[in-house]
Formats: sequence, C-alpha cells, structure tokens
Amino acid sequence: MNGKKMTNKEQVDAHREQVQSRLEELTIRNAEQSSDIHYIKDTVEKVETLLITQNVRIGKTETAISRIHGVASVVTVFFGSVVAYIFKKGV
Repeated sequence: MNGKKMTNKEQVDAHREQVQSRLEELTIRNAEQSSDIHYIKDTVEKVETLLITQNVRIGKTETAISRIHGVASVVTVFFGSVVAYIFKKGV
C-alpha cells in the first residue's frame, strides 16, 4: 500500500478483513437463494394443486365422452339394423 511494505500483522489484518467481507457476501447470497427456493417451492405446489384439479376435470370429461360413444354405438347398430331390415323386406 502506498509503496510501503506491509508488516505481517497488517497483512494478516487485511486478509482477515477480506475473508470477513467475502463471508458476509456469501451469507447474503445464501439468504437470497433460500428465499428464491421457498418461492419456487410454493409456486410448484400451486402448479401441482392446479394440475390435480385439471386431471380430475379431464377424467370426468373422458368418462362422459366414453358414455356418449357407447350410446352412439348402440344407436348406430339399432338404426343400421332397422335400415337393413327395411331393405331386406323390399319396402
């Protein structure tokens, strides 16, 4: 510093100050990351809740569609049989 040679005590004190400063920076950064992790965890939990709700709705919709397909199949077979009977009778 200023062209002077530092004594061992001054060097140790300077190093100690640098280490202390770096430790404070790391502590602040760790606190920020911890806060970010909690925010991300909360967001993921909300997304999971919405996904479960959506899956229930999709399951109900798929069940309703399957029922409609089943009824439509029976109606198609019935009308197909009626039309075939009519053509066979020659009406």
